[in-house]
Amino acid sequence: MPRLVVSGPDLGRIRFAVLPFQETLKAARGLGLRQAPPGLAAWRHTARRILPPAAAPAVALCSAHPRHMPDFLTPEPPGVARSFADELGAALDDPAAPVSADTAAFGAVVRTPMKVVDDLVAHPDRGRRALATSFVALHRALLAEDWPRLHAQLAADVAHRARLSARHGVEAMLATLHPELVRWHYPFLEYAGPPEPDYPLNGRGLVLVPSMFLTDGVHRQLNDRQQPMLFYPARTAAAFWQDPRALGGRLADPIGARRAAVLRILATRPGCGTGDVAAALGVAPSTASAHVAHLRRAGLVTTQREARRSRHEPTPLGWQLLDTFIA
Repeated sequence: MPRLVVSGPDLGRIRFAVLPFQETLKAARGLGLRQAPPGLAAWRHTARRILPPAAAPAVALCSAHPRHMPDFLTPEPPGVARSFADELGAALDDPAAPVSADTAAFGAVVRTPMKVVDDLVAHPDRGRRALATSFVALHRALLAEDWPRLHAQLAADVAHRARLSARHGVEAMLATLHPELVRWHYPFLEYAGPPEPDYPLNGRGLVLVPSMFLTDGVHRQLNDRQQPMLFYPARTAAAFWQDPRALGGRLADPIGARRAAVLRILATRPGCGTGDVAAALGVAPSTASAHVAHLRRAGLVTTQREARRSRHEPTPLGWQLLDTFIA
């Protein structure tokens, strides 16, 4: 298994990111691979029927190799959350990005002539604009409507890892990242893939990125110009694709749909106030307050009051309920 060499300073610089544009890349990959990644066959069957022709270049590029994409498509994420449009711009609008060089290196790995690759190498500016149009078409057709539900799964994964790190340490979190695909034996983080030379992180740390569409392995982004990144299957991905329509409502069975929605909001935004919950749900603050109060009485939510503001977050029992029902 390939190995990342992780030093003590690296452990202190491990962070997570939820990246909508990167999920679009992984979705495009899943659509175009010869065989559907585990769990995605039903989704792919439906998606291919509504895939617009404009999305074809994005699918062709992302599925040309099962493990690699041109590096410029995966820039280092900032420390703040970004929308799909922001991420797309960061990847395809940066005039300093070595588009031709990255694409040529990718083409050498693929070894199959492709128009989208040739266009990016020969005419990087025009090629990037065309590729951006293709990604937008794909995202609008297949992901935009479902993104809130997908984001909830990814945010829950990150929250789970953060709690594990806080309670048991970063190494315990790494050891349970994905036991089938990732192994932690200090100072090595091994991941499934063909043999490669050991890659020292050299104090740069690591960005860990969960994915709902990457169900068949681990991907890495390793180059000298950005913080290393490791993409891994989100812990709820397998269950989600078994029945994505039912999953969002499972937590509603024991506590009710509205209160389940409140608990999910507090899981993705711990410490938010009643007004934030009301805005997210589209209800009056008094209604949101009543739901929060009910969850608090049930021992699922705790509230801290600071001056005139109240901040809410799930209790350990609330987190356990969320984990049990993959909320």
